[in-house]
Amino acid sequence: MPQYTLFISNHQRRIRYPKTYDLPGVEVARQVALRVARVFVEVVPYWNDLSPDQQDDFAVEIDDEGGQTILIVPFREAQEPDPTRNSD
Repeated sequence: MPQYTLFISNHQRRIRYPKTYDLPGVEVARQVALRVARVFVEVVPYWNDLSPDQQDDFAVEIDDEGGQTILIVPFREAQEPDPTRNSD
């Protein structure tokens, strides 16, 4: 199974997420990145004090086993409604 490493990025810094994931594919890695972004937004006390432009700077970068960034998931995607979730 491919291995993916996640990084929290804001155009100034890139911080490695402490866990590396063995996942079946890029789409599953994207879903994990969205969860990481949601948790980040929930636990960072100053998140709501940031301007929308500052919030838009944040993303989760996904690197493959070779260290190549294969996908960048903006935090704003994590704040949008999840179309796969049932709202009932």
